[in-house]
Amino acid sequence: MPTQRPDVTQDMGRGNPGGPKNLKPGDTYDFSAKNPGYGDARNAQKIIPLSEISNTTIPRDLIKFNIKVIDPVDPNNGDLLIFRAYLDDISDDYTANYNNFKYNGRAEKFYTYSEFDRKLSFSFRIQAQSRQEMKPLHQKLNYLVAQTAPNYSNGRMRAKFSRLTIGDWINEIPGFFTNISLNWKGEYSWEIDSEERIGSDGERMNQLPHQLDVKCNFQPIHDFAPSNDINTPFILPHRGVDPNQKWADNSSPSVGNLLSGLNNFNI
Repeated sequence: MPTQRPDVTQDMGRGNPGGPKNLKPGDTYDFSAKNPGYGDARNAQKIIPLSEISNTTIPRDLIKFNIKVIDPVDPNNGDLLIFRAYLDDISDDYTANYNNFKYNGRAEKFYTYSEFDRKLSFSFRIQAQSRQEMKPLHQKLNYLVAQTAPNYSNGRMRAKFSRLTIGDWINEIPGFFTNISLNWKGEYSWEIDSEERIGSDGERMNQLPHQLDVKCNFQPIHDFAPSNDINTPFILPHRGVDPNQKWADNSSPSVGNLLSGLNNFNI
């Protein structure tokens, strides 16, 4: 764990949109001018092709929150969508279904295992703090909702799969989105494009909300066999983490030492 609390403005790229603009009396402020340090660097990050990740500096966040859209032809390629982790809720539901049977002369039912299912849902908010965040943030959101639509190849429909990451609880879990809802509330402000012209940053604004609530339903398709086993990593990370973070792996040295110590107790 870090020895001190990270600076969310500097270390996490949150920016300081309420900071002083150093205007003098009579000055006019050009909101279209780029003003480094005031915006949220993570919001302003564009969609990143997976082939360019090694050459891209991705702004940090307190909790990892991203979506990898997988290329249906080459699973090693695709695009990365990163959002600021303004999470409202997460629901992770596990379901076991059983077949039931009745036998003559017995009042109770008998059961055999039938199937397993898992469903994820989560809600988060987007919040543009500066003009420069609006375009990349809404481009990412537009591509996110597109994940409920099919991809076409040779005139035929096919699905695109994604890998979802929320902290280490949901660690690059593959699957697909079954529903995405965008919700606007009356207290959320809008970009109104009052200038009606291209700004000094070369962009013309669209009339879009500065803030939206996003709710997603995600159907996992695990890259491991879901089994009733101590080593099955349902909510523990197993991809892209340090070996000592693979807590579900009971062959790791740290877990092995813990278990050997527990053998000394009558439990």
